[in-house]
Amino acid sequence: MTPCYSPARSFRLTEKCKFFEDKRVVYRLLGDAVIILHFLWILFILFGLFIGIKYGRVIWVHLGGLVFTLILNIGGWFCPLTYLENHLYSLYNPQLAYAGSFIGQYLQKLIYLDLDEAYLRIAAVIWVAINLGGYVLLFKKRKSVYR
Repeated sequence: MTPCYSPARSFRLTEKCKFFEDKRVVYRLLGDAVIILHFLWILFILFGLFIGIKYGRVIWVHLGGLVFTLILNIGGWFCPLTYLENHLYSLYNPQLAYAGSFIGQYLQKLIYLDLDEAYLRIAAVIWVAINLGGYVLLFKKRKSVYR
């Protein structure tokens, strides 16, 4: 059995690698990776304040993510990761009943809740406001400690 790489070709895939024979499977794998990343990003947006309290430098990344979330929801736009997922899954197989794989199917149910879009956007803006309020309290507390 020939390995999937060839030292003579700088570790490029060879023609005999069965797994990647159909290059479309790469799009499915990339789509799954993006949906996992998307899910982790949502968890970070939801719980980043708590992580930021423990690890101070994370606060700035989380604040940037909150501002980005606020801009997307006020503007009525979708997350760029949503577009990337859809694009990768459509390159894999646009005829699928659901987008791609077991991982994709079940994570999509968690990420894309079956609720009216307006409610989701309002909830996201409220969540951002709660987090920003938490940061205001945190910064006030830290400022009073250093006085």
